[in-house]
This record gives sequence, C-alpha cells and structure tokens, in this order.
Amino acid sequence: MKIGVPRERKTLEKRVALTPSGAEELIRHGHEVLIEKGAGEGSFFPDEEYRKAGCKIADTLADVWNDSELIVKVKEPHEEEYQYFRSDMAIFDYLHLAGLPDVAKAMLEKGITGIAYELVQTEDHRLPLLEPMSEIAGQLSVLNGANALLSQHGGRGMLMGGAIGVPACNVVVIGAGIAGRNAADVALGMGAHVTILDIDYRKLEAVKVAWNGRIQTRYSTGVTVVEECSRAQLVIGAVLVPGHSAPKVISRKAIESMEEGSVFVDISVDQGGCAETTRTTSLAEPTYKELGVIHYAVPNMPAQTPRTSTMALTAATLPYIIKLADSGVDTAIRKYPELNAAVNTYQGKLTNQAVSDSIGIDYTPLDTLLG
Repeated sequence: MKIGVPRERKTLEKRVALTPSGAEELIRHGHEVLIEKGAGEGSFFPDEEYRKAGCKIADTLADVWNDSELIVKVKEPHEEEYQYFRSDMAIFDYLHLAGLPDVAKAMLEKGITGIAYELVQTEDHRLPLLEPMSEIAGQLSVLNGANALLSQHGGRGMLMGGAIGVPACNVVVIGAGIAGRNAADVALGMGAHVTILDIDYRKLEAVKVAWNGRIQTRYSTGVTVVEECSRAQLVIGAVLVPGHSAPKVISRKAIESMEEGSVFVDISVDQGGCAETTRTTSLAEPTYKELGVIHYAVPNMPAQTPRTSTMALTAATLPYIIKLADSGVDTAIRKYPELNAAVNTYQGKLTNQAVSDSIGIDYTPLDTLLG
C-alpha cells in the first residue's frame, strides 16, 4: 500500500505522524511510505533519516495526497487539504469530528473514509491511541497553567507549591481519566493541594489508593464543581465522552466563583470544551480572560513536546497502521473490531452515532454499508 505522511498545517503543530523507525517497519512489510519534505523537522527527524529508512520525500502537499492510498496524520485535515480528498482513499488521524462539523462535511462531500485515532477501542474499552496524548496533555496542562499564573501573563502571581509560611495553590481537576490523573500527579509533584472530581466512584477510589490519600477526591455534581472552583487557583478540565462533544460540566457560575487572575485549562477543548466559557485558542495565542479568569484552551497541547509526542504516538498507532496496510482498509475494518469502531465516514456517509448526535448529520451504521 502507498502510505502518505503530510506535514501538519495546524498552528505551531510540530508533531509528525510517523518516526523514521516506524516508517521503516512499514516498508519492511512491503509498503511504500511517502513523507512530505520537512514533515519531521519540528520533531527533530530530518528528511535524511526518512531517506535512510527507505521513504520517498515529496516536494509538495499535493504529491503526498495524490500519490497515496492511506494518509496518516496527527491532527484533523487542514482546509487546504480538502481539495485532495478522494473516495478511493482513507485517512487515519485524530479527527474529533464532534467538535469539527466543517471537517466532517468536507469529508462526506468527497466520500473519503475517515478513521479516528481517538475512537480505536479494545475489547476492555481502552482507547489505546488516545491514551499517550492524554498522558502528555495532562502533564502539560499543569505546566501551562502554572505558567499562566505568573504575573507577567496576567495571572494571580502565585507559585504552585507556595513557600515557607505561604500556602500552596489549590488545584482542582475535573475528570479522573488518564489526562486528569496525570494532571493531578504533576500538580501534586509541584507541591500543590490537589482535588479531583469525577462521576465514576471506581476511578475516585483508584485515585485515593494510588496516591495514598494525598489527592482529595469528590463526587462531581454541579454544586461540588462550583464549591471546588471557588477555592482553586488552577482548574483543569479533563472530561471525555468518546465520540461525543464534551459535556459542559463547568458552568459560568463555577468560573465566576474563581478569584481574579486564576487559571482554567480545558484539555477537553478538542471535543468542544467542558466549560460554558470555553472557546478554542491556539499555541500562537493560547489564552484569553473571561470573568476575570485566564482560559487556556489549546486543542493540540502535545505539539509543545513534539519529539516525545511523536515517538509516543507512533508506538501506539503503528500496529494499527500495519493492520490497515497489510489487509487493505476495507478488509481491516471488517476484520478488526477496534478499527471498525473508529470509522467516522465511509463512502460519503457518517457512520458514528456519537458524532451524528453532536453535529446534527444523519448517520448510517457501518455494517449496513459493508454489507
């Protein structure tokens, strides 16, 4: 199979979908890999490393898309890539179509098959391709939040761990999944007082056991979210409902209850955000202030550590890319349930009910289309 890897177009997105060693493994399986010139430079993977791995280097974006059967990316397609969509090709990346109806419409119009990293799901309900980026985003959320708290960024001018005779910051994490737990762990390591909220009692119990009670836990309700936000200098939103738009569990009232110059970081922004005050920002302009609170709502935080993120991503995605390439896309989505569940668009039809519910476009069950 001919596999294409374009350079990412999202603002300051420096990750690349495949490391040279990952590309070499695909070539060892008998496939061709075409890398757009400079695609790996942001992650310190120069073109020469891809050449040594056996890849072909394409001079233009058009060359990559026009000469490939399977496009492998990190983030959703950029609008300048829509023109290259074809009904006989597939794309495999973080689609997050529930929060990107325009991307969904462009894919449906051209009939391209879209398979979402974030919806690949194993029999035990793990999301193996979302987990590594959730881990990284969780850690970065606290680093970015602590940075935003500094006075030169308009923050309250507080140090996470406090100082002798001065109390540490209160950090509240909404959501006890992988991103939330990593955020809580980093905040605790920086000396903050940490509370995590969730609606899953088992996750809260696991947090209490894992950190030996050093992280406080509370059941998440509208009331408890407001109570905890009112005491926090940094709030991290880490809410996930796979495929769906993120629920707005953090109300304007909760944000308004926070002190002037406090910070809210929304990890859920790639699915629309989990606060009523969230609007998407970029790495170029990552923050805005609303109700006196600094909001950080960048949907590609892991792009700040592109080398680590690229290596972690390739380690997770490569087995599934090999399945798609070795079997062919149609055979693979029939053969492997974890890939079948991740198909969002197929032959001009939306095939995911959760995405359909979020963007208001009718869906057709994939099994119906596959016959």
